[in-house]
Amino acid sequence: MDSTIHEQYDLERLRAIPIVGVAQRLGLQVWRAGVIHKALCPWHADHHPSLGLVTGTDKNFCYCYTCGKGGSTIDLAKQVGGWSFQDACQWLSATFGISTTTVRGYVPQLRTRPVAVVQEPAMSYIPTGMVDELVTVENSLCQCLMQMFHPKSVEWICEEYRLGAYTMWGFDNCTVFPNIDWQWRVCNLKVQHYETDTESSRFGHSQKNQCYMLASIWKKSGKLPPNGCYEAKCLFGEHLLLRYPDMVIALVESPKNAIYGALAFPKMLWVATGNKSMLQRRYLEPLRSRDVIVIPDADAVQDWTNLISRMRDIANFTVSDFCLRHAPEGQPKFDIADYVQQQRQ
Repeated sequence: MDSTIHEQYDLERLRAIPIVGVAQRLGLQVWRAGVIHKALCPWHADHHPSLGLVTGTDKNFCYCYTCGKGGSTIDLAKQVGGWSFQDACQWLSATFGISTTTVRGYVPQLRTRPVAVVQEPAMSYIPTGMVDELVTVENSLCQCLMQMFHPKSVEWICEEYRLGAYTMWGFDNCTVFPNIDWQWRVCNLKVQHYETDTESSRFGHSQKNQCYMLASIWKKSGKLPPNGCYEAKCLFGEHLLLRYPDMVIALVESPKNAIYGALAFPKMLWVATGNKSMLQRRYLEPLRSRDVIVIPDADAVQDWTNLISRMRDIANFTVSDFCLRHAPEGQPKFDIADYVQQQRQ
């Protein structure tokens, strides 16, 4: 390295500038994630924040948990700015007022960063306000849960997962499950109705073959732009991942199972795929580096085990046969919700 760079810039002080502040001044959006912060990695096409920003006693660096790249504040400025080592030092010195000599002349300007755009241009998202208007415990699933759990617990879970009520199929209490991604973008809202009669054998179960996505209804009615492309997908409960960065995650298939699980086993963070087709890398990426207990329905243990085995580099996955072990004879579709209802009877 040219000795003049050492003479002009105080490299030790430049590397000691809090890296979270450097990332923010470089235009990166930063999220708190437990004891560290995270941002989208500028070294690869990152769609979920995998760049850790680590600070503390004798610690001030970044590291990507996906591609393995990172470094000091200077390395981060070089990559985001598209600069040489000297230009990165010049920018840091000018921006934070640190140099051994008068900083001369120019201040390097940020070029277009090679960070992946998270929101695909053609994709549309539902305004969060439209979801907020629907949130209430006066939906059929919560009305069932009120018979099994403390009402305050049900109210809390309803708020956490943003469960709502909607009028459809002649019912004014159909349950709305919003799919909200880690950036709090509403991808879609699934609507189902549940039997609330405690004397019915179908209590707590949805009406067969009745499931609808609200985006298509709202497009037809004019509540959403008709040219919007509402095909974005995410895990149910994904918006809670950054809020609870240290919790063990329980991954199930249906949103209903996630809600039952969250109430019965609140020490884990429950998320759901919605269906088996969501067991793909691009959808499980938000779980990166987390401890995840996968809990398939009784008849899906082997299928889920096979699919998860191909993605063990993403997270610390453990596939559980809990539902299979507790399933009564003749109930191949036995799931967490069935188990909880069975225990509450």
